[in-house]
This record gives sequence, C-alpha cells and structure tokens, in this order.
Amino acid sequence: MRLLAMACGVVLSIGVFAQVDSVVTGTVTGVIDGDTIKVQLPEGPVHVRLAHIDAPESYQPGGGAAARALHARLMAQEVSLQVVSRNSEERLVAVVLLGDENVNAWMVKQGHAWASRESSLDASYCAWEDAARSLRRGLWSASDWVAPWDWRAARKDALFFVTDHSNASTASCMRELRDAPVYDE
Repeated sequence: MRLLAMACGVVLSIGVFAQVDSVVTGTVTGVIDGDTIKVQLPEGPVHVRLAHIDAPESYQPGGGAAARALHARLMAQEVSLQVVSRNSEERLVAVVLLGDENVNAWMVKQGHAWASRESSLDASYCAWEDAARSLRRGLWSASDWVAPWDWRAARKDALFFVTDHSNASTASCMRELRDAPVYDE
C-alpha cells in the first residue's frame, strides 16, 4: 500500500510541474551532460533537457567541455524553467533562465551546443550557432565537427552517412530545420 501511495505521489508531482507553457523555479543539483540538468523543484527532483539545443554527447569530442561549462554556469543556482514539453523519457524540455539570461542560448553562443534541428526551433539559435562557428568558439575551434544527432546515429549504424557541416551557415541551419522530421529530444 505504501509503495502504491509513493507511486501515486510521483505521478501526481510529475503532472504538477510538467505543464507545457508553465514557468517553474528550482535549484540545479546536477549536470548530466551539456544539455541535461537535474533540478530540485518544490514538488521534487526532475531531469530537464534544454530545449532548442543539442550538445555533443559525453563521449563525443566537445561533450566534456559542454558539460563542464554548464556545470560552472548553473550548479547550485536557482533557475526558472519555461516548460516547452515532456519527452519520451519523462524529462521536462525547457528553456532554462538564470535571472534574465537564456542559458540554452548561452550554450550555443559560447560554442558548446548546436542549434537543434527540431521543428519548433527559434531561428535565432541558427544565427547564434553560425556566429559561434565563425568565431571558432568552443566545439567550433576543432575542425572535425560531427553533429550530435549524426554521432548518435553513427554509433547505432556503422553504415550511417555523417553530414558534412564544414560549410554550415544560418541559412543551411534553417533549411535543415525546415526539412527535418520532428523528433523527440
């Protein structure tokens, strides 16, 4: 009976803080990788996927630097979460605000993340990615860029063709966005 009550409490609390278009506040208690954090909300702990960005995976070049940058910026800080959705792993997908600063945008501007090619992306993320690439910030200081979505696909399928992003621009990012299938972050 106690287990059932605990399970009901978890389901109830997930429903409270997962409402799309809501803003909730909590304290960052951990960084999973360059685009996922743990936040303690009044209702309980939750994993939050940063919306509109895709950081290199932990074992991918640039992944460790992205996680360290996010950790240095957010650890133990109070943040506001503008909830965009919940993904299939039951994580919140949100824009993370540190005061008035959009941390998701900051990650792209610093060169620690790509603009995600999902259909709901704000076009500004493509421009910020292009600027960071032009300035050779963060992951863009290397010459062997592999988009995180391509890196994940190549790990699953050795015959997967990785896209050449060496001539990427704001315009090509927007084309990819327009042509990309909708996927779950």
